[in-house]
Amino acid sequence: MDITIKAVPRPSEDKKVIDLIDRLNTTLTTISGESGSRSASLDDFTQEKSLFLIAVNDEKAIGCGGFRPLSPEICEIKRMFSLKKNMGLGGKILSALETAAKQFNYKYIYLETRKKNDNAVKFYLKNGYKVIENYGIYIGREEAICFCKEIRQL
Repeated sequence: MDITIKAVPRPSEDKKVIDLIDRLNTTLTTISGESGSRSASLDDFTQEKSLFLIAVNDEKAIGCGGFRPLSPEICEIKRMFSLKKNMGLGGKILSALETAAKQFNYKYIYLETRKKNDNAVKFYLKNGYKVIENYGIYIGREEAICFCKEIRQL
């Protein structure tokens, strides 16, 4: 499978991204009862030191993810999704996001998922993320589990 991962400067205006996010929202609603769309707008990824990536195969978007700043040293990964399961696509997108975060001089990556989302929890643990206390809007939310990864500068 020939996969290209590319940046999307204005994801809220990209039909492929919008279609993928609709599928992500449906999937998350099935898993946890909520789409997660209230905690991240696609416009969040147009601000300085933000990035949104899509993975494309045969002109079709098959995965995505992005990050936005939480502070000068911390970015937050949001809207990670892959249509192709168990093929390493999520790892490729995550690796690309981590590399870009280093280039933006972030020192830490934070993210949140739902405890019910077993596949996501296992995925982030497998990729070196550590469970941390809930931060920001997730403080006091029992259904949420938050992660952090320290990234080394290039």
